[in-house]
Amino acid sequence: MNTSGEFLEKKTTQIQLRAHIARSIENQVRFALATDSHFSEKEPLDDKHYSESLLKMQEFVSAVNDQDCSFAIHLGDFKDEDLIPDPESTLDYLQRMEEAFSEFRGMRFHCIGNHDLDSITKNEFLDHIENSSVDSRKSYYSFEVGSVKFLVLDANFSSEGEDHFFQEGGDWERPFLPEHELRWLKTELNSSSQPCIVFCHHPLFAYVKNGRSYHVVNYPEVRGILEASGKVVAVLNGHMHEEMFHEINSIQYLAMNSMLEGTFVQRNCFYTIEVSASRLIVDRLDRINANLYS
Repeated sequence: MNTSGEFLEKKTTQIQLRAHIARSIENQVRFALATDSHFSEKEPLDDKHYSESLLKMQEFVSAVNDQDCSFAIHLGDFKDEDLIPDPESTLDYLQRMEEAFSEFRGMRFHCIGNHDLDSITKNEFLDHIENSSVDSRKSYYSFEVGSVKFLVLDANFSSEGEDHFFQEGGDWERPFLPEHELRWLKTELNSSSQPCIVFCHHPLFAYVKNGRSYHVVNYPEVRGILEASGKVVAVLNGHMHEEMFHEINSIQYLAMNSMLEGTFVQRNCFYTIEVSASRLIVDRLDRINANLYS
């Protein structure tokens, strides 16, 4: 099956950045992004074709390898699990997806999603993926490309600061950034002289769908830290399986759409994003015959 990306179409959105924050971006930075692929071999559920996400990941990597991207990031729910959870098969799904992702010719990074911690622990997930130039034990971290600093958050904690591991309980609707991560975030922002972009699997704004809560519970506190720094130009999240762009208190919040839904033939969805001193250029790449998707 063709995974070259030649059957994709592109939709471009330009988002103006606040000049006083972004003006120190000296050179454009371009990166690739995908989210919510949920790969496993379980049977489809409604429009969720879990087993086809490996092909979609291969197509993503093949397409963005030709797009001059400095790095690629996945915003979480990289893999899924069987209907009867089994850690061994879950790790196999993770390894197969990571092998496909590793074909990207550049730096690679992960956010951790709630489905990444279903039948395996956070440490097991981290042991089987690579975040370029980052300590493998860290679930939240920062890195720099050009004159931009990128911060990757992990909201997969309970209100007491304990790691989520859903096979042993926990509430996926109540993700928190714990106190130790908030302290780290403040320090990272206060010590930086660069404009910053933040990645988090969960949205940092209120989002409830079909009676389910998707946002970080203590998002007002997190947003307060971002706003007080005066250095954050944008926050990008997954988890919602829909695209939504808006500005809150001079920061752009971009919810990115999922890779999962639809068969490989019907649909794929991923992004390249260019950051400059005046704007974000968001290119969404979709299957060209997405009209087949219903």
